[in-house]
Amino acid sequence: MSASQLPTEHLGEPPRTGGATARGALLMGRYRLVRRLGRGAFGTVWSARDERLDREVAVKVLDREHVIHARFEREARAAARLQHPAIVTLYEAAVDDDGAYLVSELVRGRTLEGLLEAGMLSDREILEIGVALCEALSHAHAQGVIHRDVKPSNVLVPSHRGRAAGLGPGLGESAKLTDFGVAHVIGAAALTRTGDIVGTLAYMAPEQACDGTSGPHADLYSLALILYEALSGVNPRAGTSRRRDSAPLPPLRRQRRDLPRRLAAGIDTALRVRPEQRGSLLDLRATLLACLDQADDTPGVVAPGWRGKDEETWVRDAPGPEWIERRQGSAPTLQMTGSSASGLRLGLTTVMRLEWFGRALNAAAAGLGAAWLVTALWTRPPFEPALVAVVVALVTLVVPLAGVLLSGVALGVVGLAGALPALVAKLAGHWWQRALLGAGALCGLVIAGRLSGHNLYWLPARIPPSDPRALLALAAWALAAAVAPLLRTRRFPLLDLMLAAMWSVGLVVAVGASGAHPLVGELPGALLAAVIMGWGPLLEVFEETRAMAGIHDDVA
Repeated sequence: MSASQLPTEHLGEPPRTGGATARGALLMGRYRLVRRLGRGAFGTVWSARDERLDREVAVKVLDREHVIHARFEREARAAARLQHPAIVTLYEAAVDDDGAYLVSELVRGRTLEGLLEAGMLSDREILEIGVALCEALSHAHAQGVIHRDVKPSNVLVPSHRGRAAGLGPGLGESAKLTDFGVAHVIGAAALTRTGDIVGTLAYMAPEQACDGTSGPHADLYSLALILYEALSGVNPRAGTSRRRDSAPLPPLRRQRRDLPRRLAAGIDTALRVRPEQRGSLLDLRATLLACLDQADDTPGVVAPGWRGKDEETWVRDAPGPEWIERRQGSAPTLQMTGSSASGLRLGLTTVMRLEWFGRALNAAAAGLGAAWLVTALWTRPPFEPALVAVVVALVTLVVPLAGVLLSGVALGVVGLAGALPALVAKLAGHWWQRALLGAGALCGLVIAGRLSGHNLYWLPARIPPSDPRALLALAAWALAAAVAPLLRTRRFPLLDLMLAAMWSVGLVVAVGASGAHPLVGELPGALLAAVIMGWGPLLEVFEETRAMAGIHDDVA
């Protein structure tokens, strides 16, 4: 029964003790109050027993003087439409002369605010919670509901987190968002300076704090600010005045340099002053998911890792019955918002960061190199070149180092063999493996070139392979491959790009100084090597520049 269907005279007058609802009171003729879970500025949360359906619920009792009656029914109806594993289900709502009552599901757990204060969450757990909240808010926005007051005390973390069947990673397993619509039914001046603006100032988007404008981008801003604070321990909006609400926030990596640049850039983007430049919840969710594997899984230093306690908050471990009764596919899916160019850049960045992408390129090159070598060595190949290419590619996909020499042949055919040491450096783990493969790759190119009659990189016409000067070329490739991964500061991407360029030029100069002549594709190979070496730093520069450009635009 909804609030609109429940007449005031059916609420059942609860006994009062000192102005507060008493333990054991029967509310609305069915909810027996059992235990007070907490008292806030505008009401009290109780665990209660639904005597009609024999289940545990939570009852939030809002002080009547703080409730805007005209808004209460409208907001309750909107909140009741939300059926999602990461959102606290609202069962019933009612209002009388003494107060307003919100009956919801009950979960044993703790608030995000309490867990952060105790240092009980790791970076990875924070990102998982962020994913769940992105999905919860996306569902609400698809139903036309704006939260308006996203903050750590409204984020509830169940003590026993389980994945909802049939749903994506992070969905409903890490956190639940509560108090949908409550901010809009409370008009007390303690929340904000006027009764028309709702929310908590420390987590408000600039446009919401200035003129009360609250939309999907305002909820996105509040969520990003929660993640900023959770990861850094600092809320830059806390204690600020209204006049400074439009000031851009300092970049997240200024607080924590050890965080992945993509993660920091994604959160910084969602915190831009201009709503249209924040991207979407989908963008933020994709960033959080992409950075999960890089996130530290060690809880905070204040307390040991939290694995579930007996404290109760206004959440329940499993989705409410309304969600269970719905079809699995009935939940709205995330919709892409923001510019298509932004999504394209995000997708390109994600794909090029994946480990399998580099393996796939290496496997394809090895297959092509094997096919070319078969046709070059035999007039009538004993095996079909296409079949050889497929087999070699599959083997190389499983064992990347197995196809490095053949990848070098493919690069040599197109005049890019000078990039092979950079490829070796990306695939081999130990320095001695890189050194052996670097020298072996050059030997393989020379031998394949002499056998096939093609100059794949360098045919030793002036100096025989036994000449000491030839050994200098082998040493140059071995040394270049061995030291390449060491030329990364991992903190200064522009310097990393310069080191990659210097490494590439130095390799060409060293091989040329040994007497090797002519070198095929000397310049293109050096450029490709620099790209392979500097791709990671280049992406980091791109992401950081994107974030800083948005901040500068906001200032302008």
